[in-house]
Amino acid sequence: MSIPDRAIEKVRLLRKIERQRGELSQAGSDWLEATAKVDHYWVKLVDMRKYLVVGSSLLAVYGIRHPSAVVRWSRRAFGIWGTIRLFRKTIGNK
Repeated sequence: MSIPDRAIEKVRLLRKIERQRGELSQAGSDWLEATAKVDHYWVKLVDMRKYLVVGSSLLAVYGIRHPSAVVRWSRRAFGIWGTIRLFRKTIGNK
């Protein structure tokens, strides 16, 4: 390779790198936009961590003393949760 060929190759590679950096930046922005909703809920969950730890501890102690009541209330909670999801789907489609 002669010197001019090296200079042309260097310019070509630098342009390729610049283009790849632009594509990578755009892909990063797209990724952040696509995961924004998940990130929002993750932050909420992390913020509620101390309450979840205390609540689960209390539920465990209560569950040891009254196992049938915990099963009964958990079934009710899942039933209510399912009903709410059904209403959201039904109302949300309109």
